[in-house]
Amino acid sequence: MNWLQKNNYIAILFGVTLFIVGYLLITDDGNTAYNEIKIEHGDTLWSLAERYSGEMSHIDWIKTVRAENNLLTENIEAGQELVIPISTDHVYIASDDEEYDSVKVASKNENR
Repeated sequence: MNWLQKNNYIAILFGVTLFIVGYLLITDDGNTAYNEIKIEHGDTLWSLAERYSGEMSHIDWIKTVRAENNLLTENIEAGQELVIPISTDHVYIASDDEEYDSVKVASKNENR
């Protein structure tokens, strides 16, 4: 007990480290990757959220996109490139005759 009183900073450091590791493990579900897309005419953050949010709520998805791209408002412009979260629970399928940016989303859990 005497050693612990003299070296209480070690106990505090251990507690803080344990808290940070616990927080990271709880909040990181490991199912999110990021992809870069080019904004097309008529795209809005809401329409992109409907397309790409997966199981994340549209509002949370938009908040994440704004944070990742340092957007002060929800205004986006055609030609702009955004980094967006993509759920790794989804598979992206593009046929050979489709353009590179054209992507269909299929869930891994979809029945065939």
